[in-house]
Amino acid sequence: MRAPCVLVVDDSIDALQTLSDILAVAGYTVRTAPSAERALQILEGTEVDLVITDLRMGGMGGMALIRRLRESFPEIPVIALSGFADVGTVIQAFREGIADFIAKPFTAAEVTEAAARALARRKAGPGRPLTESAPPSAVLPPDQRARATETLRDLHARLGAELAVLIGPGGSLLAAHGRLPEEAAQEMARAVGQIEEALGRLIPLLGEPGWTGQAWEGERWALYGSRLAPGFHLLVLVPRSIKPGLVALELREARARLQGLSMEAPEPSAEPPTPPASETSPGEASPVPTPEAFPLPLEEAWEMEGAGTGELLTYEEARARGLIPDLGEEPEETG
Repeated sequence: MRAPCVLVVDDSIDALQTLSDILAVAGYTVRTAPSAERALQILEGTEVDLVITDLRMGGMGGMALIRRLRESFPEIPVIALSGFADVGTVIQAFREGIADFIAKPFTAAEVTEAAARALARRKAGPGRPLTESAPPSAVLPPDQRARATETLRDLHARLGAELAVLIGPGGSLLAAHGRLPEEAAQEMARAVGQIEEALGRLIPLLGEPGWTGQAWEGERWALYGSRLAPGFHLLVLVPRSIKPGLVALELREARARLQGLSMEAPEPSAEPPTPPASETSPGEASPVPTPEAFPLPLEEAWEMEGAGTGELLTYEEARARGLIPDLGEEPEETG
């Protein structure tokens, strides 16, 4: 069995040598290219399993190379690296389809772990498209499903998220969008359903009305959740480098867009189970509570990290002051 081939692209000879040494010691076959143009030539005649490219290079920049790779070699995962990229550039790189990002200066462990993750994900395959997932226990009407999917797609793009998920009662996967296979989204939905059930038993004991959000941090990723209403959750998996304040604001806007969604009951089986006693009749749509029925803190203010004053700003005020990057236009390629 041949060793995976990694193509490293950087106009710094020192960086090429360092990355080549790290990957070679880890057992990879390594090809190097001092420019994006040379990388494209190598790809035409060499079987490459992974590309690692700097974003800031002379001639064709790294972002332009990523776009070319997505067009001509969509099956090859790409890892971007840079010592100068700001958060907006990193988010844009994820929007272009990179598998991971490595900041300079890097460690050998960071490089080998990122390469292993990207290659493992390629080997596992993309799975079923997340945008077409259909949970067995509950679904959204077609028009509302389209609205939910569009909201998740925007959240995924604006935060450079790996995965955005809308979860319904009982851990039902209502909609999802991202690069991970559907199995990951389903597992996330089941876990949230179990947590919701446990908290449902705990809340009355504490005399607490309920929790509206949660967050978990790993070494490279952070998982943020927002409770839309009892049983309904919005989750997003983002790079740990993304500021929590930015995630909170984006979740707030997405939460507002998702108000008023309703579930449809699944098709009845030959021997339908006895329905539990509830306020909703069998087969009747179970609406997500609206702000009137279940008040949500849609007018709450968030303290913007890095604002310097500790001032509380609304979402609109934060955008007007430029504290949240506007990704509607292509950012300049800064590397």
